[in-house]
Amino acid sequence: MGRIRPAFRHFAGSRIIERQVDLALAADCGTIACLVDGIGREVIEAQKRAEAAGVRFVAMQETRPLSGLVSAADEIFVVGAGLLPADEVVLKHSVRPSVLVFPAEDAVPLGYERIDAEFAWAGVFLAHGSAVERLAELPPDADVISALLRIALQSGVRIQPIEKRLLDEGRWHLDPTAEQLDEREQQWIRDHAAAASFAAPGLAVSERIGARLAKDVLGGRWARVPAILAGLSGVVAMSLALLGWEITALGFGALMAMLGSAGETVERIALAGQAAAKRSALARTIDWLTDPVLAILIALASPEDTEWLRLFVPVVLFGLLRLGHRTVRFRFRETYRDRVALSLLLLPAAFLGIVQPVTAVLVLLVMLSLFFAPTSGE
Repeated sequence: MGRIRPAFRHFAGSRIIERQVDLALAADCGTIACLVDGIGREVIEAQKRAEAAGVRFVAMQETRPLSGLVSAADEIFVVGAGLLPADEVVLKHSVRPSVLVFPAEDAVPLGYERIDAEFAWAGVFLAHGSAVERLAELPPDADVISALLRIALQSGVRIQPIEKRLLDEGRWHLDPTAEQLDEREQQWIRDHAAAASFAAPGLAVSERIGARLAKDVLGGRWARVPAILAGLSGVVAMSLALLGWEITALGFGALMAMLGSAGETVERIALAGQAAAKRSALARTIDWLTDPVLAILIALASPEDTEWLRLFVPVVLFGLLRLGHRTVRFRFRETYRDRVALSLLLLPAAFLGIVQPVTAVLVLLVMLSLFFAPTSGE
């Protein structure tokens, strides 16, 4: 097999070309033009990604159509082929026309294009649209990107040095190796997992499980497995509860909460950086059904002679927990969202036949915490 083009390599569940589309969308580009040798599956999928965000995508094998897309009043944002930069750095320095550069002595040995004795082009620049008009003066076999870079520099676009530690820390790559992509993907997962603290122990464990799973399933069909298993666990829990196996049902309810949290973490990492990304319908459904399912399971595990209180008490508990997560702003805020720890806490109570009194005590504790905890409105 031939060598995979740098732009078509996979990183964090997407190809580098698709990550470049995400960067262009974040930079508010109205049209994305992609210079290609041919239009294959990879380019078509990049086009779908752009069009899903409502942006026009044009794949071109020569530069003549470019003059019809860019006017002198526009700005042109250029990203080199196979470049995987630190997006936040690019967006910070591309507010006005500029050419991002590294010190030549550090960047040239890594394959970056030297622009003078001191600097090498970092692979990104923003220039005035008038630069495109001068492409017509060049021979047909000219390197378009290098030509645009030279035109931008000659027209007075400022040079913007960026920190070379981006290279040292592996946060900026041009034609990265498999090992470099693997290391950067692990850092990407850590940055976007945002696992809860152990103030919410159930969430902390389940979200770290999700972050670990993400490394193996991003971009593949297995990425939806945790969410599917969470849904199945909920169905099993409800079925067992209706058959009279309330304690076992509550255990499956805890499993539903854990798998749902792990699946949400996998999906959050997979969608990170995508402008038009939306959570799947399955993930949203599990998110909204977890509380009602757990409330019903708690009600069915309560004594029948308590009648309407069987459902009323857990409904109040989950209502207060949702209110707390939305309004409280101190470091235990995520505790209000921890359905895994809550379910596991209620399991022994269900076994001892005191699940309703324990739930009522939790209602009182949550209510008291809402009175004394600082809220986002303060």
